[in-house]
Amino acid sequence: MEKGEAMKRSKARSEPAIEFAKAQRASSNEFASTVWQWLRNRQCCGQKFRREFPIPPYTVDFCCAELKLVIEIDGESHFTKDGLEHDRQRDAYLRRVGYQVLRIPGYAVIRDGRDVIEQIQVFVQTGMVAPSPSPPNPLSPKRGEGE
Repeated sequence: MEKGEAMKRSKARSEPAIEFAKAQRASSNEFASTVWQWLRNRQCCGQKFRREFPIPPYTVDFCCAELKLVIEIDGESHFTKDGLEHDRQRDAYLRRVGYQVLRIPGYAVIRDGRDVIEQIQVFVQTGMVAPSPSPPNPLSPKRGEGE
């Protein structure tokens, strides 16, 4: 890589962020690995998902950047008081920057796989029809004015 190329990288694509994502993928639990098999290669509604995707200061389990959809697979640490509070703050931040978040308990991936697949498909289809809200457009002239 050229020296100038490294300077152009965003924080999301910095070497530490890339290494963190690689480590997360390598150590992912069976729940996340199973969901990845459902999402990879545009298998879900033809949409591109990325695994361990950085949205600084966070890294999300799965992200469809085009539709601004995030899917999080929650292990048992997410159900503690601290875990629930952390997820609440994280989800609020992701919503503020325009992402929609779907949280799935890890145990449901194995126990109710078909239901989880359907839940993910509905989430993605809804995002395709009604993408995340963007800032409002400037006001346009009222109909009839200037015609």
